Amino acid sequence: MRQRRRDFVKTVGAAALTLGPGCSKPESFSYASAWKGSRVWVGPETWANPLQDWRVEDGEVQAKAGAGRTLHLLTHQAVADKELLQMRVDVRRLKAGPGDTWAGFAFGIRGKLNGYQHALVHPAKGFTAGLREDGKIFVADDVSREAISPDDGVALTLTIQLIDFSAYEVRLTADPRGGGAPLSLAVPLSRSDAPVGNVALAAQAPGRPTAETSGAVWGFRDWQVGGDAAEVRPEQTFGPILWTQYTLSRDVLKLAALFPPIGAEDAQTCALEVRDGEDWKALAEAPIEPLSRTAVFRVADWDSARDQPYRVVYRWQDADYAWEGTVRRDPADAAQLKVAVFSCDHGECFPQQRMVRNVSLQDPDLVFFAGDQIYEGHGGFGVARDKPADEAMLDYLRKYWQHGWTWREILRDRPSIVIPDDHDVFQGNIWGQAGRALPPSPPDRSIGQRFADGGFLMPVDWVNAVQRTQAGHLPDPVDPAPCDSGIEVYFTELRYGGASFAILEDRKFKTGPNDILSERQRASGAANPKTVDAPGAELFGSRQEAFLRDWVKSSADAAFRVVCSQTILCKATTHAGGDLKRMVIDLDCGGWPQTPRDRALKILQGAPDVVMLHGDQHLGILARLGVSDWEDSALAFMVPGTSNGFPRAWWPEGAEWTGRFRDGLGNRMTILGVANPDKGSNTKEGQARLNAEQVAHIKGSGHGNVVLRRADRKARFEMWRHAFDAAAPGDADQFPGFPMELPLGPEAG
Repeated sequence: MRQRRRDFVKTVGAAALTLGPGCSKPESFSYASAWKGSRVWVGPETWANPLQDWRVEDGEVQAKAGAGRTLHLLTHQAVADKELLQMRVDVRRLKAGPGDTWAGFAFGIRGKLNGYQHALVHPAKGFTAGLREDGKIFVADDVSREAISPDDGVALTLTIQLIDFSAYEVRLTADPRGGGAPLSLAVPLSRSDAPVGNVALAAQAPGRPTAETSGAVWGFRDWQVGGDAAEVRPEQTFGPILWTQYTLSRDVLKLAALFPPIGAEDAQTCALEVRDGEDWKALAEAPIEPLSRTAVFRVADWDSARDQPYRVVYRWQDADYAWEGTVRRDPADAAQLKVAVFSCDHGECFPQQRMVRNVSLQDPDLVFFAGDQIYEGHGGFGVARDKPADEAMLDYLRKYWQHGWTWREILRDRPSIVIPDDHDVFQGNIWGQAGRALPPSPPDRSIGQRFADGGFLMPVDWVNAVQRTQAGHLPDPVDPAPCDSGIEVYFTELRYGGASFAILEDRKFKTGPNDILSERQRASGAANPKTVDAPGAELFGSRQEAFLRDWVKSSADAAFRVVCSQTILCKATTHAGGDLKRMVIDLDCGGWPQTPRDRALKILQGAPDVVMLHGDQHLGILARLGVSDWEDSALAFMVPGTSNGFPRAWWPEGAEWTGRFRDGLGNRMTILGVANPDKGSNTKEGQARLNAEQVAHIKGSGHGNVVLRRADRKARFEMWRHAFDAAAPGDADQFPGFPMELPLGPEAG
């Protein structure tokens, strides 16, 4: 984020280069840090990049210096055309590093999209000023001649003054706490380059932001921000109760509250309260689990027939905090049930302001997130796969917080199904092999090559913590025994809105192809798919197949039957990759292994009205699946990515996109509708001069709704494109062919 001097001086005249040192002072600072205690999380007014490299230690914020390391102040943003912005902080070097590090301020931070949240993780413009490790101070590329000791503590003051409404003066003053003459450095900045946007502390080193740091550590105390250019927005905090997600099933409420990494001296429990007239009544207390930082409440005998306001309460640092929402009444007798379906948010459009607004207006009864709520690179800084479990969990939490912060206004007052997929557990692909660890591999094989061996890369406790953050609020597992490795399961049934939802785990029990297929078999698979249909290969595993058989019988009394899983049981893509080349066979799809795929679909033939919901493939598909004959099994609806990353398309040979097809694995599928990306959308030329939301739109991003109707036993399938206005929807706002209405039953398709 270092800004070159020429960017500061662009249109400033020669007279501006001799601006004097005088400046106005704010009557008071509107923000003054009050850090105390020791913990990782700095506090509700800040956002740390990345979370694991910042902490509070006895009231001092300590940062591991590295590229891009910033601590943003959420409640203040700098605005244009005001006279003064001023920041102060005491800084000291705690540990020297081998590189050229510095500590101080980042300011005027703006993102590629509007909004302070987007600028936190996608900074596109910003300015810096601070104290270098050699004791010199700098503003942009201007550096002082003199130096002071960075080890004894230095009071840094940054003043940005509007001069004669034509230019700014950016002045940094460093006053050594141990005595000695202060340093001061001033640089002009043209008014057209107004430092508007987020303000932050910074502890940085040269290079590209990764999970690694320089080794240097800097400490900060007494951060103050003020001036008329510092716009105060006290509602823009995040924590200590981050958000909630819940399910209601058979009069049992399961509600998870998510917390930041609090300190050992902080309260370790929180409470659930419900509205009782004008008062709040305590209902339950739950511990905050130390690795996942979640508190899960289970309340039996819930009154499902009425809306019930609730709040989670927590006392932190001598103040009471509450997160409020409503547990909606179970619409078991409603004329219809609307389910919104999401998958695969690559993160470029955080916090998805347009989509969240649209979904709020569409007002679904229940939301289903089918996996890949986060990706390994979410928010920058790479991925901490090879770090200790607690540090790797902090890396995951910062990423998953972006999902929760995006959707928490939707999640607070309606039930949700959230299930993790491969990227959520830091794997590009996953064949879980009944929960085992990935087997050892020669060092010359990349991580990506190892995934097909079958198993989980990350430690058992870490995987369980990820599952707890996402699926901890689901109804109790129907078969709760963990895998032999200790990895827990969450497959279960949810009863809501007259529907029975079977929630499955596609990936956990699936056999790794390298564990069961020879190189010769894999090489011949494209020409003869039967060669990769290896005897003994598993998809859902025997335990989930047993659950499905029981569920088909026990759910017969439900008005609707729905299966939720990560991916569709066929290969409904023809092209994939950056150049969208034709891809005949892909074992990382629900169409392989074929025999257990067919076994599961034969079980579901006992529920001919079933609708299956999926994500994963970054492509929207509505299909009727076949086993022994065309259209003899489930109706499957797969939604595109919320923000598509890796490109895929369904472009079969011939003019027609719909009709009867055999996929590259030989499976029968009848394609009824498809949500393809625009041709050329994956190229640099296709994305030129487009912002992240526009790119997401042309790449076929979006979400789906399924409306299940009682009276006529029909389902309405909606496939919404990324960019539209739900307050005034138009015909082109859905992908071609949608919406589509189909009867619930074998005659659909």
